[in-house]
Amino acid sequence: MLVAAAAPLGAQDPSNTAVLTDPQYVSYRLNNGTTTRTISQFGMPFAVIVPFSDRFTVDISTSYANSQAATTGLPTSSITGITDTQIRGNLMLGDNAAMVTLGVNLPSGQYKVPGGQQDAAGTIGNNFLLFPVTSMGSGLAATGGVGFVRPLGEWNLGVGASFRYSTAFDPYLVQSSVLRYTPGNETRLRVGVDRPVGEGSFSVSLTYLKFGKDQADSTSFATGDRALAQSAFSIALGGGSDLLLSGWDLYRGSGQQFGASAPWENVANAGVSFGFTRLGVYVQPSVEERIWNVGGDKAGVLTNAGIRMRLTVAGLSVNPSATYSFGSLYNAGEAATDVTGFKASLLIRVH
Repeated sequence: MLVAAAAPLGAQDPSNTAVLTDPQYVSYRLNNGTTTRTISQFGMPFAVIVPFSDRFTVDISTSYANSQAATTGLPTSSITGITDTQIRGNLMLGDNAAMVTLGVNLPSGQYKVPGGQQDAAGTIGNNFLLFPVTSMGSGLAATGGVGFVRPLGEWNLGVGASFRYSTAFDPYLVQSSVLRYTPGNETRLRVGVDRPVGEGSFSVSLTYLKFGKDQADSTSFATGDRALAQSAFSIALGGGSDLLLSGWDLYRGSGQQFGASAPWENVANAGVSFGFTRLGVYVQPSVEERIWNVGGDKAGVLTNAGIRMRLTVAGLSVNPSATYSFGSLYNAGEAATDVTGFKASLLIRVH
């Protein structure tokens, strides 16, 4: 999430408002030898973070996105517009030991998507390819959460829980009929620990997401609960250089979709990056390997090779990055589909 790029706010000057934007372009080309499919997106998340005091902050975020899906011999599907708007308030309690969060998702996004745009709108939600903007709109919703942090010797323990209540909305226009959709409510639990390691750090966390049943018109279905494990280890190597090892694993349990069973799926990602500073610019080459498994069958592999930089330009914090991707998608009984892709982004923070 773009707001997370602001780093922990802690005690801040109320006038120290931060504005972040992260224009990104992603394109994937899928070829199985007979058909070529290209999926691309230009997305621009935007966030404003306002610390009203050293204990209370408010952030507002939204995105603009243009997504396209083109398949050989078929018309191009395209959808463009502003997504929903999220407003969130964060209140620190005690000696920065607890935080209460209240948020609302305002339906400012693209709704009643006609048939010609539905391919593009549905494709960007893929858990394996990971587009910057994954949904054009999810309806009016409210979220409340609480988190606690406690030191345990050299470790810090964090525990959090939240609940999201969603309301019905109209996502698709099928011929002359509007599809009414009610998302299931979501409960999220998270536990994590971190500690310093020399001049570096180590962290690991586990998030569990429990979903209620979704309903499309008169049909109900379950998307499957999710568990996300994340870990990172960084170490300073001297001379302004550092090494970062990171990984995450997303598991979605089996569910029901429109009368048919949906198998479980798992996406695992491991990465390594090496950072160094040259002429006042921080440079960080990286490589990642991602594996996708559906119902026990290999569904995809993807290698991401990239480079990120961090510099200050005219008082702005600027983080350009570029990534090249290559791999394969698999479907039982069919030839493998070759995947190549490119991603470029430019995260900018205005203090």
